[in-house]
Amino acid sequence: MKVIFVRHSEPDYSMLDKANNPEAYVGFGRDLAPLTGHGRYLAQEAAKNPVFAQAQVLISSSVTRALETAAYIARHHELPLLVEPFFHEWRPDLDGLNYTEVELELAYTTYMTHGGDLPSDSPIRYETAAEMRTRFLKALEKYRQYDTVVIVCHGMLMRQFVAQEVIDYCELFEVEL
Repeated sequence: MKVIFVRHSEPDYSMLDKANNPEAYVGFGRDLAPLTGHGRYLAQEAAKNPVFAQAQVLISSSVTRALETAAYIARHHELPLLVEPFFHEWRPDLDGLNYTEVELELAYTTYMTHGGDLPSDSPIRYETAAEMRTRFLKALEKYRQYDTVVIVCHGMLMRQFVAQEVIDYCELFEVEL
């Protein structure tokens, strides 16, 4: 199966940060953020890529920034748009403690330092690279009837299949899985 991975476009967290109770929008609450104006422009430009014409379906993470990006591509190419909740971003907080920015940075640094593994003495529990990869591949099984799919998702998830440290907004990669 050919997978055309697309990283979501640029999110706009400002409205969440300015809410009356911004602490309510930490953790998965951040996933409610839409795209910035520039992010919408990037997604519309990315949608013009002819590589998407070979796909039979577009599957998006259920996170708003990915879903909004996917909508532009699906509309431009008249592709069916499916939503897959298990194509979400890396989970830096498996305990649901709504980590602070400091704790999230510690989780990310620990993850990167240990190559995606979780050291036994880590004070923070996060999703390992192996767990992320397994989650994705298990969810992908239900789409095996397609020869080529577009998947709009997240950089950390994409890096489980693409050997690239930095993945730009709306950057795409073709991978055989």
